[in-house]
Formats: sequence, C-alpha cells, structure tokens
Amino acid sequence: MKPIRMLDLIALLRGRRRPLTAAEIAERLGASRRTVYRDIAGLQAMGVPIDGAAGVGYILRPGFDLPPLNFTAEEVEAIVVALALLARTGDRGLVAAAEGVAAKIAASAPRQAAATLSASGWHGLPEAGADPALLRRAIRDERRIAFHYRNAGGDESTRAALPLALVYYIDSTVLAAFCEVRQDFRHFRLDRMSDCYLPGGGFKGRGRALRADWSARESAAPPEPARA
Repeated sequence: MKPIRMLDLIALLRGRRRPLTAAEIAERLGASRRTVYRDIAGLQAMGVPIDGAAGVGYILRPGFDLPPLNFTAEEVEAIVVALALLARTGDRGLVAAAEGVAAKIAASAPRQAAATLSASGWHGLPEAGADPALLRRAIRDERRIAFHYRNAGGDESTRAALPLALVYYIDSTVLAAFCEVRQDFRHFRLDRMSDCYLPGGGFKGRGRALRADWSARESAAPPEPARA
C-alpha cells in the first residue's frame, strides 16, 4: 500500500455523509477496485475507523485525525497562500491538485490558516492555446512535443521541441524548450501555441543536463516572455 494513496483515500472519505463505493473510490484515485479493497483492508488493520463492505460502500467514522505534519505555523501559512495563488496561473490541472493538497493540510495541520489567509484567484493571463497539463506531463516524462506557433509579428511556423520548464510570468505563461527547428533554447508563450501534441520519441536522461544549460544561459541573460 503506497503511503500517498493511503492519505488520498483517507482524505477522500473524510467528511463524507454517505458511503462511497469501491468503484467511485477507484475512479477518483485512478486505481483498480481490487487495489481499493486491498488498501481499505490495510487501513482497517492499522486501526483507521473505516466502516462498510464490498457492494455497500465505505465511510470514515467521525473523529479520526491524521498525525500532524511537521510544519511550523508559518510554513503552513506559506503553503496555504501559495496554493491559493495558483489560481492566478489559469492552469486548471494545478488548481485541482492544489485543492487536494489543501484538503490534506486541513486534515493534518493547524486549520486556522485556511480561514485567516486567502488570495484572489483573478488573473489577466491570456487564454492558453496549449494544455499546461500535457506540457507538464511531457516535461516529467521527457517526451518530444510538436505544435504550431505564432510569434509576436504574427508569423506562423510548425515546431518540434524538447520541453524543459514552464515559467509563470505576471502577464503570460512561457514554455522553455530546446527547439529542434532552431537547434537552440527558445521560449514559447502558451497563448501563441496551438495544436500541441506528442509526436513520439523522447529525450530520456537528457532533461537535467539540458535544464542546467538553459538555466546557466538565462542567469546571464534573463528571458523575455515574448521571444521564441
């Protein structure tokens, strides 16, 4: 049983007024029903008060608390504010993930931070033409991407690139990548990208070195969000 999935399962059941079936839990956690049954049995064996049975559903009895996280009060406050500010990126995937993190913090850390600290989710970022979740996945898995791009002058081109990092500026979100067309590092605004997909192929094992080269160059000359 993976510890992270265990916490996810407890957070999912916490505060529910009705039992959740194994199928519902499996869908939300991205696991199989067999895995859910095994995880619940493991948690029950550890003393977590989960009631229910296969075919009926499962519910967490009120009053169960997770052990506290090893964060100071100010560290918890910093996390709460940072999670709230993620809404300004316009990245729906990150916002959804932030809600999950916030639920775990609320379950295991001092709870007053969420009530006393907040941030406006408003932002003036232009609508992204490429899905940030796809780009983040390509960066993690070190996979090539291909897309259409329109530069500041309105010229259009087709690009293939090795995605390295997403940079969230105040007025734009930028993909840092090694462009296979230009054979150099480039920065692409997400609102000028379109038809982004994974054409196959990757750069496994090269991402860290490429990011180090890109970072060293940008330290000497900070990037302009609009250039590509």
